[in-house]
Amino acid sequence: MKTVACVGAGVIGGGWVAHFLARGMRVKAWDPAPDAEDRLTRLVDAAWPALTELGLAEHADKANLSVIGTLAEATDQADFVQESAPEKLELKQKLLADIDAVTSPDVVIASSTSGYGMSEMQVAATHPERLVVGHPFNPPYLIPLVEVVGGNLTQQWAVQRAADFYRGTGKTVIVMDREVPGFIANRLQEAMWREALHMVANGEATVEQIDLSITDGPGLRWPIHGPC
Repeated sequence: MKTVACVGAGVIGGGWVAHFLARGMRVKAWDPAPDAEDRLTRLVDAAWPALTELGLAEHADKANLSVIGTLAEATDQADFVQESAPEKLELKQKLLADIDAVTSPDVVIASSTSGYGMSEMQVAATHPERLVVGHPFNPPYLIPLVEVVGGNLTQQWAVQRAADFYRGTGKTVIVMDREVPGFIANRLQEAMWREALHMVANGEATVEQIDLSITDGPGLRWPIHGPC
């Protein structure tokens, strides 16, 4: 897979663009906002020094980015599609259906959603079997984790192809066994955040004390062996 269509050029979509470019891929981006190209160019420029320091893939070049005027042109000849539109269910449903309508049926379409299950989003698509969630962490060009899961109508080949694709770009992939609200990592983050807010509200600890308890405590161990 050499060409990726990135639909949506916000913070997450732009982060994906930077990641794919750094892996030596050609990226065709589409976003309906009138300032999308300028915004996307600034984001990639800002990310490029860190990506350069980490090590660029062969043929990596910011010039491999094209901002396309229509959705159909952006997805034409794409080997993979990454959708990163705002978190609005009706918007996601319509956009995924629109992408599905103009993309070859054998191309996997992945959504960057952090809040919706694919079962909710794929209801209007003609080919829902190739729609998956590819949930990244911000910024996608620095944080390696991607959580991949299909919906009720997704076929396993699409999940596997998406997982293989992400791994091929250097990502760490969790293929989830089933849909879970909030996915895995966000659920764990949310549980700790709720407890932190509870302790602050009860006067049991300050924000500074809570942060330090993690950054200089178990947070140093967790990257090696995880919380379990």
